[in-house]
Amino acid sequence: MTQPGPMTQLLALYDEVDGLCATYNPQAVASIRELSQAKKAQAGASIMVYGVYNAGKSTLINALLGQELAAVADVPETARVQGYRWGDFEVLDTPGIDAPLEHEAITREQLVQSDVVIFVVNPLGVVEEEKTLDVLLELVLAGKMIFLVLNCKSRFDPIDLARIKDELSERIQQKAGNQKVLGHIPIVEVNARSALKAKLENKQNLLNSSGFPKFESDLAGFFASVEQKAVVARVATELRSFLDATVAELDNHQDQASIKRLDAFYGEIARREIDIRHGLKSLIEAKAAYIGKSTITALNQNIEGAQGKIEQLIGQANEQVCSELEDALTRLGLDASEMLDEVIREVQVQPQAYNAQAAPDLDTPEAPADQTPASQGIDLSLLESGIRQASGMLKAEHVVHVLKVGKQWLPTLFKGVGPVTMGKVAEQIVGKVIPVIGIAFQVGSTLYSAFAGDPDQQRLEEHAKREAQERERRDQAIQAFADETAWEFSRSLNTMVDTHLKSNFAEIKNKLQSLRGSLGQDQRRLSEDRERLVQCQAAMGEYA
Repeated sequence: MTQPGPMTQLLALYDEVDGLCATYNPQAVASIRELSQAKKAQAGASIMVYGVYNAGKSTLINALLGQELAAVADVPETARVQGYRWGDFEVLDTPGIDAPLEHEAITREQLVQSDVVIFVVNPLGVVEEEKTLDVLLELVLAGKMIFLVLNCKSRFDPIDLARIKDELSERIQQKAGNQKVLGHIPIVEVNARSALKAKLENKQNLLNSSGFPKFESDLAGFFASVEQKAVVARVATELRSFLDATVAELDNHQDQASIKRLDAFYGEIARREIDIRHGLKSLIEAKAAYIGKSTITALNQNIEGAQGKIEQLIGQANEQVCSELEDALTRLGLDASEMLDEVIREVQVQPQAYNAQAAPDLDTPEAPADQTPASQGIDLSLLESGIRQASGMLKAEHVVHVLKVGKQWLPTLFKGVGPVTMGKVAEQIVGKVIPVIGIAFQVGSTLYSAFAGDPDQQRLEEHAKREAQERERRDQAIQAFADETAWEFSRSLNTMVDTHLKSNFAEIKNKLQSLRGSLGQDQRRLSEDRERLVQCQAAMGEYA
């Protein structure tokens, strides 16, 4: 369930076909394996997990890793910095703030070298923890990238949690004086214990309710620099080029033009699936960003009427994504039918390979069992139920007839999203985020009241400082709500698209497998291996 970084995802794609590459392109595979191993060994950045001993640091690390590797204890025991690999990054466990002095010195040394600090605190009593707040502010002022994690070991009421976050922000502001620091401290709440249990037991609903998916996504986004994307793109380009050469080597083993043309058809379907998923993901991200910005505008302009506006935004964006999915599948169904029509025109059956007496009629249930095929040709009669595999080569018109059957059912297999599913997705998003709108309303109203007062008092320096701080906290509360709304929209729509495409294309692939039904064993293996390579190459296009 853990979402690895882009480099890890890319290399995992290659690992799936490494054995095939070694089979068909053995001369070049060694250098690619060397590249893959080098990138796997190179952590992109280091993440230090910091906090008091009972805040749940090790549990949070285990939840990130999806397995129980970091030791969990009731007293400070970690006397050294322990590193674990998470995706493209290294996660460091530390002795903690309240560890013995000699342990704390070790932590301080590592803090200087770490790229990001995940500061884990228990929401209960954190506002009063002077040392915790002092260290947190020290790290922010030193320019460290901070993630402040409220590890909620028990369920909090959303209003109470919002109050704690606001009070915590206020205490940080008091310590920071006139410096604006809240924008440098993302505050997220998770239940690390529930997240770890969800990953160990593969319970997606429990994971979603723990708040962990958004935390992982935000953390990975912290590192999404232009430089990193360029490195991943270069590796993706190199891997795709190697796969292209491997497919060419495989094609040298395929001796029939008709089979090659059919393989190209499979490859194009695989590419189009990836393209549809990538295009819809980009659309969802754009719509989510628009919803986030529009939510901020709605809350600032008319907070009492914001709920209706946000519901309308979610409904419209949801409908647009679902409609685009349906249109894309309809287009692909028609295009696939056309592509198969081209295959029909190009299929050639050699006259000498055909035995008129041995060739079965499509209306005949059985063919003589003692006859041997004249060649390793394509027998597509398995598409039609009740027809057994032919023992001899089919007539060209029989092959074309069966391909035409496939041409007819292709468009109907690409099903769109029905209105019921579309409505349920929108309801799910609205039901998750709208109840929280009261939090933004409550914080906003409370903070606005601080601006009321005698104009003469507002000229006083202290009042101006307080007003700026109140406004900063209000803006942060609204921004957090907008981010949550955009995140929930993105998560729900991407889940729906992935589920729908997987079910659609699983059926397509099952049907297409029948087109290989009577190929000889070697030819079928070549055809299936080629499809895996092409599909992997298409998936890598997202990173190039």
